[in-house]
Amino acid sequence: MHPIPTTGSNTTGTRGIVAVDKVGNKIRFYDPVTLKESKVIDGPEPCVHELALSHDHTRAYIPLYGDGIYGGNKNPNNKVVVVDLERQEIAVVITLPGGLVAPHGMVTTADGKLWLVCDLPRKLALLDPKSRQVEASYDVPVKGPHLICSSADGGRLYISAKEGDVTVFDTSKRAFIGSVSVRAAGVESGNGSGTEGISPTPDGKRIVTIDNDRNDLRVIDNETLREIDRVPLISQALSNVKRSRLHKLTFSPDGRHLVVTGYTSGNCWLIDAADYRRQTLVPVAKGPMGVAFPPDGKSVIVTSHDSGLLTRIDLESKKPVAAYDGGSGIEVFTHF
Repeated sequence: MHPIPTTGSNTTGTRGIVAVDKVGNKIRFYDPVTLKESKVIDGPEPCVHELALSHDHTRAYIPLYGDGIYGGNKNPNNKVVVVDLERQEIAVVITLPGGLVAPHGMVTTADGKLWLVCDLPRKLALLDPKSRQVEASYDVPVKGPHLICSSADGGRLYISAKEGDVTVFDTSKRAFIGSVSVRAAGVESGNGSGTEGISPTPDGKRIVTIDNDRNDLRVIDNETLREIDRVPLISQALSNVKRSRLHKLTFSPDGRHLVVTGYTSGNCWLIDAADYRRQTLVPVAKGPMGVAFPPDGKSVIVTSHDSGLLTRIDLESKKPVAAYDGGSGIEVFTHF
């Protein structure tokens, strides 16, 4: 197994599936084999987004972002829901201190803590769920920090911003140590100025992100923090610059596959992790977002946020083989 850190969707397990239904403001549980829904928990406040798992897979962390989406979150929330995965119930709801509103992307640490980004105040914070205290917070030097991932050893954090450069934070130095611009020429804000999905490669040597200009894969060398490749997604649909260009990317736990979902196009790309230009386009139901990998490594499951559907894609044939009910609209989910 490759040492991909536990950020949420790029992990797996046999005990169950936990899903964040953003549209319905629900936390859903599914049987990991049949994908039949087994339990539903109401989100305690508006509104559940995103997901991170503790390294021992006993806890899930879900931010309460607010009643909107990026660019339209008029009533931002400031809480993190801690879910007990054994009991499949909410253990506690942690209130973040003043100013830390609109929490979104998160990643856990080996010692049980949680790094998170808050996009409206442009903050990076370290939360200790046991003490329920924020140990530190830092100003993110770009607009709209929305997603976060880490190196396998937790030494670096990589932040994807909707309207800014990719930024890199050293957790030992407790400082930002670099940034990489992927913005389109002359674009200072909105689509074309930032990125969407982000992940380290399985070997840790590269960072892969997706720009919100043409939704190309942008490959960054982790040593020099310079862009070394730009790979278009095949048969990419053109989209409205005024609307969401959300894409997400996830490496499989075995490191062989890179899976990309395109919310606006209704497409999913299965990509050879050894050669990003070897791509297979797989159409799925409207609004694909989340990706999860069953433990047998034979398939990938994609959520369609706008269709309430889960689609299983066989990784050998690269074709959809089954579909299941998926709540009102799941943003992210994972096996545990």
